[in-house]
Amino acid sequence: MGVKAKMFLIAAVAAIATPLAAQEMPPLVSAYARQLAEQCGPLPPGASTPNLVDRLDLNADKLDDWVIDASRYPCPGRPALAVAAGAQVTVFRGIENGMAIPAFQRTAFGSRLQRAPDGSLALWVSLGGSDCGDAKPDARCERRVIWRAAEGRFDAVAAEVKTVASR
Repeated sequence: MGVKAKMFLIAAVAAIATPLAAQEMPPLVSAYARQLAEQCGPLPPGASTPNLVDRLDLNADKLDDWVIDASRYPCPGRPALAVAAGAQVTVFRGIENGMAIPAFQRTAFGSRLQRAPDGSLALWVSLGGSDCGDAKPDARCERRVIWRAAEGRFDAVAAEVKTVASR
C-alpha cells in the first residue's frame, strides 16, 4: 500500500462522521469516492460513470459494507502506465449508526461480485504478480475477499481447490 493510501486510511479512521441518512453512503465512503473523482479530473462530455461503489453485506453482520473499485471510474487524468499497474479496490466495513471504516485495500485489476447458491454475495478481486505467487508481474489470478473476524479485517484468499475422489 502506498504512502498516500496509508495516510488516507489513517485519516479516514480518525475522522468524525455524521449518521447515515437513508440511501446515502457513509461519510468516509463518500469522501473517498469524491477524492478519486477529484484526482481524475473532469470527465469528457457524454462519458458514462459505471457503478463505482457496491453496497452489500460481505461479512454477514447485517450491516452494509461498501466496495470502491477505482478501475471502474473513467479517469482521463490517469496515465496509461498507471492503468497497467492496476487500481485500488477498497472495502469499508459497515459499523453501527450507518458508519463505515476502511477494512481492506489492495491494488487490483478489477473486481466482481458473485452470488452464491444461498443468495449471499462474494467479492472477487483480480490480482497480479507476487499476489498470485508468481514472479512475473503480468501474471493474473482471482482471489476471494473474506472476513477475518479475529483480526477485524477483510483479506484476499485463493479459491478452494476441489478435487474429485478417484474410484
